[in-house]
Amino acid sequence: MSYIESQRAGSIPAPTAIFIIMACHCLMLKDQREFFQMMKDRDSNLILKMVKCVLSAYKRDKDGIEIFDITFKDTSGMVFNIEKSQYTELLSNCLNDLIAIEEYELCAEVKKIIDKKSKKYGDALELI
Repeated sequence: MSYIESQRAGSIPAPTAIFIIMACHCLMLKDQREFFQMMKDRDSNLILKMVKCVLSAYKRDKDGIEIFDITFKDTSGMVFNIEKSQYTELLSNCLNDLIAIEEYELCAEVKKIIDKKSKKYGDALELI
């Protein structure tokens, strides 16, 4: 009898919740310097991965997201994550990169989020 059949028969209780925590992207790199050099060089693949991951987290109203889980050749690693409060800043910092690589649909999504955030806080500042 399969797990699902057992569950239907009532011999195995249904899980109340399943949590899968993982980074949006896993990278295998030589060392930390390689990662930071890619960031410094504004690597277009890295930028696209970050933006798509943050957009997904934003749409799902996640409190934070692990963007990269990085493993280095020496088997050490690091996790690159950001909190919800940093989403708009990261997206804003990537906007010119998206324009440079002609990702105009993503630019429009990012711009909409940035404008929404600045309008929300701009209105609040006018009241002060």
